[in-house]
Amino acid sequence: MIDTYLTVRCGGFVTYCDALIARVSGGDNLQACLFSLVGTQSHVKAISAILFGGENCRVSKRDEPALGLEFAGTPRTCRTRKIGETVNKILVNADYFSESGRCLPDGTGAAVIYGPDMPTVIERAFLRLDAATTIPLKPEWQGWLWDEVLQPEQLYAFGGEELREAYLVSWPDDNALQERILEGIAMQYLN
Repeated sequence: MIDTYLTVRCGGFVTYCDALIARVSGGDNLQACLFSLVGTQSHVKAISAILFGGENCRVSKRDEPALGLEFAGTPRTCRTRKIGETVNKILVNADYFSESGRCLPDGTGAAVIYGPDMPTVIERAFLRLDAATTIPLKPEWQGWLWDEVLQPEQLYAFGGEELREAYLVSWPDDNALQERILEGIAMQYLN
């Protein structure tokens, strides 16, 4: 039987999680990038307030040890939906789920990319990079950009089919990206 929910415990409150994308930081700690809470309105509200306050909670699958979970960065509510007495609230790390991706002071960018399979993830990473840069990119460069430029970091992913693969990708500023592309063309990796 496939688990469809994680149990979330924090400050005496209990809710459930139906989708989670997180960076693994240490053996039993996660830094949430996307976190979907499901439960009663009061418990969802309390746990999200605790997370917005910078504290952590514990998430667990059935018959597995609990993991610590926190938001490293800026949590933002993406959506809140009430269905009967149940509330679903989706929190995201605003640094990784902005329109153009995260832009660090040194000019590099980063974003969380997810999908049902690797070809979809690689295509979505290419589209995110293409939207974030002024350099014209060719779709046939997707594999090379994934391997040589985007520095993918596999993330912990829990949820439905769409969350089978999740990665944090980062890319250099336009000047460094242009240098890498010109080098790839000179070495005949790109045409």
